[in-house]
Amino acid sequence: MKKLIDISQWQGHITDNQWEEIKKSVDGVIIRFGYRGYGNGALKIDTEFMANLAAVKKYGIPYGFYFFTQAVNAAEAQTEVAMIAQYADIKAAELGVWCDSETSNDGKGRGDVLSREQRTIANKAFINAVIARGGNGGLYCGFYWLRDNLVSSEFVNTPIWCACYLKDCLYKGDNLYIWQFTSLNGFNINGFGKSLDCNWQYKGFGQPTQPKKSTEELAKEVLDGKWGNGQERVKKLTAAGYDYATVQKRVNELVAERDKANAITYTVQRGDTLSAIARKYGTTVTKIVKDNGIVNANLIYPGQKLKINK
Repeated sequence: MKKLIDISQWQGHITDNQWEEIKKSVDGVIIRFGYRGYGNGALKIDTEFMANLAAVKKYGIPYGFYFFTQAVNAAEAQTEVAMIAQYADIKAAELGVWCDSETSNDGKGRGDVLSREQRTIANKAFINAVIARGGNGGLYCGFYWLRDNLVSSEFVNTPIWCACYLKDCLYKGDNLYIWQFTSLNGFNINGFGKSLDCNWQYKGFGQPTQPKKSTEELAKEVLDGKWGNGQERVKKLTAAGYDYATVQKRVNELVAERDKANAITYTVQRGDTLSAIARKYGTTVTKIVKDNGIVNANLIYPGQKLKINK
């Protein structure tokens, strides 16, 4: 097992002397990147994040990040990860990038009123977004929070960082990576008094997981019907950690390229009917009418130019 601490602005500005103590006392540090406000939903960076990040790099201490989420849907969760990526290298966080899922101070925050299913979708989207950016993602929460406020079966293959201030960690899953066992400086690190979160790390990450599929692959799967249509497609792609707009843009491009390649111009001959033309080119009357803006399918005339998309 390895010793880890997690820190935020609540430790104040950590001095060089304190960092020296951290360096010789633990094996790594998980830094709070920031949080989403539980009232207005504004995104905020921890006031000490940049200083703490610079310090772990200076002292050569392995590090990771965590973010207190109040995202109410998958899109907001992806925005939180995108914000982290603006200020830090997600791939370099060898201790992971963790979705901090817990109640707000008053229990009435925007994320507190979600259903278990809604919260699960948002939290999983955060983790998948980290993975999609080449990092290692996981879920931080308390044992009872995971049991009562999330669909726990959806996280059986997700790295778990469990907060449980008892003699033993109540969470026993094989996916337990870190146990936060106290907030009272259990490693007795000089300079921090009795206020410091301490953790045992049971498992570490291997190489960062790369994005599962490229935009090109996803677009082709969409055209094959594997991601559904309309809002179903939006939800599935977003929940899987992909950017829907990017994928849909490529889908539209592929459709246009396919239509262009298959399109011909047909000149109507005397005696032609749309049904006969449709049969000849393996399409439908409805499609010919739509593609050519024909008002009355029974009225075509010799010499008329029709665009035929096979």
